[in-house]
Amino acid sequence: MPQLIQTYSDLPFFITKKPFTNDFNLVKDLNAIRQSIKNLLMTNNGERSFDFLFGGNMESSLFETLNTELILSIQEKIGRSIQSYESRVELNDIKILNYPKENKIDILVDFYVPALNIKDVISISILRTR
Repeated sequence: MPQLIQTYSDLPFFITKKPFTNDFNLVKDLNAIRQSIKNLLMTNNGERSFDFLFGGNMESSLFETLNTELILSIQEKIGRSIQSYESRVELNDIKILNYPKENKIDILVDFYVPALNIKDVISISILRTR
């Protein structure tokens, strides 16, 4: 009996059509999951109608001085968001890299997708402008 292969698909951030069929281009498998996690983390609480807890709420931490307590708080928020809203992945590690002179933090999310048997790391930069 043939084994079923799990396929994930989603619409890209910038929707385009295929020229000959007029179908929408899709983001598939690992790229769909990566896009979903980025979207989750960059969404602030309250921005999604009817689900006010959706999002990583990173903007709320952007103007605070980054110390050990805040880093742990950000890691906890990210972990809770991914575990609650992205059931396709198993979270391995979250690292926060601070660049105070550039007013920026990098968030590295290490995860595993059991259905695809793929381990991956996403890097998201959050930059505060003056």
